[in-house]
Amino acid sequence: MPYMILVFVHLLAAAMALGAIVATDLRLLSKLSQDRIRIAPPNEFVTRIVMLALLVLCLTGAGIVWHGVQTRPDYLLNPKLQAKILFVVLLTCNAFVLHRITFPRLSRGRRVARWHLLDWMLVAVPVAVSNFLWMFCAFLGIARAWNYSTPLRDILEISAGLYLVAQIGVFMILAAAGSNVEPGRPRVTNVLKRTLAKIGSLGTRPDLAGSHSRRSSRSRSPAANATRVSSGEHAPAQPAPVREHERDAADEGTGFARTTASGSLTGRPALRLVDSPAVAAAAPRRRTR
Repeated sequence: MPYMILVFVHLLAAAMALGAIVATDLRLLSKLSQDRIRIAPPNEFVTRIVMLALLVLCLTGAGIVWHGVQTRPDYLLNPKLQAKILFVVLLTCNAFVLHRITFPRLSRGRRVARWHLLDWMLVAVPVAVSNFLWMFCAFLGIARAWNYSTPLRDILEISAGLYLVAQIGVFMILAAAGSNVEPGRPRVTNVLKRTLAKIGSLGTRPDLAGSHSRRSSRSRSPAANATRVSSGEHAPAQPAPVREHERDAADEGTGFARTTASGSLTGRPALRLVDSPAVAAAAPRRRTR
């Protein structure tokens, strides 16, 4: 019974870490429909989940290995177990590289199109290694048919081929993120970005044509408008909101504009006469008691 609980906690920690990693990757893919993409590091909550899951995996894995050695003396001679231990060590070392080098470099906020060769190497390689090792270690955990039957060399050759596939995929995704979307042109990059963004958004079709224009219009803040006005550029005047009772009064056919409490004119345009002697003489004067 304790061994079953140990295996269950080990499986739960693996599922928790893989879920966080897959969610982060899907979030990145969903942004590929935009221009000028900046890849941000995972937030602190996701980072803590993955690190806690890795710690639990190491502790429970050590308990499982100890139990296996107690029940079977040749337990450590399993090539699949040896490969898994090697990959877990590499995964732990790569996690420190991600947190010490890759994530601080991503925090600079530089667009992917402006990355240098060093940025590509310090971001693409650790990210590909992390995704590959997490997935392959999870696969080795359920590959019971490889126990004591598959040589270590074969496992390493298979892992090397799968890592190359993962690395090429990461390079392709980053290359697509660094290119701009050109609506109306059937380029291979546009089709790739549209497909990956649809996968990352779980089937929702991204709006490639109007995303950049809407984003640029929303980014204009009141402070920027004030700067434009102070520099001599006049922004278009916004109409004052008309209340319901003022709109009804204007529609009654009186022909005069109503003045609100704030002094703005609403309804139909009306002529305002300047103070003149004729108007002042014609206007009746009120007696003051």
